[in-house]
Amino acid sequence: ICVGIFFLILSSQLPTVTISQSDTFITLYEFDSPSPSPWGLTFDGENFFHSTDSLGVIYKMNPDGLVLDTYSFPNTCLKGMTFHGDDLWVVNDIAIDDTVVYTPWSHSLNDSSKYGIYSILKIDAENGIISDSIRFMYPSAGIGKMDHIWGIGSYKSKLYVSYNGGYGPCTLEIDPLTKQVTEELCCAHPCGLSNINNNLWCVRMNSVTGPGNSIRELDFFYWNNDPTETGLKEKDTRYELDCYATDLTFDGENIWICDYSNKKIKKLSKPISTNVMGKSKNLPIINLEQTYPNPANPSTTIGFTLAETAHVS
Repeated sequence: ICVGIFFLILSSQLPTVTISQSDTFITLYEFDSPSPSPWGLTFDGENFFHSTDSLGVIYKMNPDGLVLDTYSFPNTCLKGMTFHGDDLWVVNDIAIDDTVVYTPWSHSLNDSSKYGIYSILKIDAENGIISDSIRFMYPSAGIGKMDHIWGIGSYKSKLYVSYNGGYGPCTLEIDPLTKQVTEELCCAHPCGLSNINNNLWCVRMNSVTGPGNSIRELDFFYWNNDPTETGLKEKDTRYELDCYATDLTFDGENIWICDYSNKKIKKLSKPISTNVMGKSKNLPIINLEQTYPNPANPSTTIGFTLAETAHVS
């Protein structure tokens, strides 16, 4: 094994190397979404809960797509959703308030950032009412009142909220008991999030608009092996989709996705192996590590691992 580190020069080209395996899914079953703008999806063991990001509505549906109930929440923009224990949590992508704060590394007004105060809504899934909420702050980059907060997932005792972080952190770890942000995690790029077999998975966002066409398993790590600086990265294998999805959930056997591009809810097969960039999957895998520090600057380093000693240019 050959391990190396190279410095990131902003004007240079990165090595053209394969960095991940690729598998794919096929659709086993699908039904139409009742939403004109579908986004969030989660499963409580019996029924699906599905949000629309333009109407502030949550649909309760059985596995055949029959709408059992409709819950309306005026003046909200509902995105990702998850069950944490017996509680349904939904992200509201409308800022409650805006404020301007200084960035941690500067005391200059020119380096200040605009932050939005947002909320996660705890929904009584039986009665369709808001029973509690958590407010948190995140950098809105001056985009406006709706700043692309995308998904929420439950993992162990915490909630994880994904958002458009640009070159900075893009996942918040939130403790639902203390209602506090406990970590700002960089730098996987999730859209929807879900706990699958006790691991955190995501629809990988494809652009600043959110929906993506691959599913990735996520992994926690320490920046420079420092346990005080936690990061979140994507594992090597990516699972390709034939559509653009916003959220995913798990029924105990299969992954289901919200197909944003076709307005469908889809049940997926187990992953089907394909090739690696047109080459045999038996070839050794090359791994590209997370950049540090991030955001990138002329001193940023990127670690990489090759299967054997080789020239990289």
